[in-house]
Amino acid sequence: MAQAYFGKPSKTFVSGGAHVAVYLVPVYEGRLVVFDVAASAARGRWLPWDILEFGGNPYEAAAALADDWCDGAVSDLTLADAMSFPFEEGSWELALVFRAELTAIPAGDAARSTFVYDPGEFDAIGNFDPVDLERWALRGLPAPEAPPGGGVSDNLVF
Repeated sequence: MAQAYFGKPSKTFVSGGAHVAVYLVPVYEGRLVVFDVAASAARGRWLPWDILEFGGNPYEAAAALADDWCDGAVSDLTLADAMSFPFEEGSWELALVFRAELTAIPAGDAARSTFVYDPGEFDAIGNFDPVDLERWALRGLPAPEAPPGGGVSDNLVF
């Protein structure tokens, strides 16, 4: 069984290596906020993310992403999850996912425009499945109200 011991820090991805990435899941009033990136190397819809520097503090890295991508309009920043993904050329990624509760929708800039999903709408973004994004986005929000009678028929006997 291979153990998780890592070599010296590198300035780029290394075949067969490992890295820790910090992801930010911005949420505005229970709605997922993502970014349409215009850069040719990363064109598409993304969550803010970055590779954690060797010895870096994940919370500080998430706060820096919130400042840069979300105009610092964050009322709450919490660790939401830790996930593991295979990466290019036999490498491995440990993803630390932070949820950022926004106080305003970010303006975006020339390199990225803000996209806000409709309430209850979630789509796969990068390695993350819609069910994960929904769980993170709706964390802390009140559960939907049950129908009268709890949705159970009065005729059922257990």
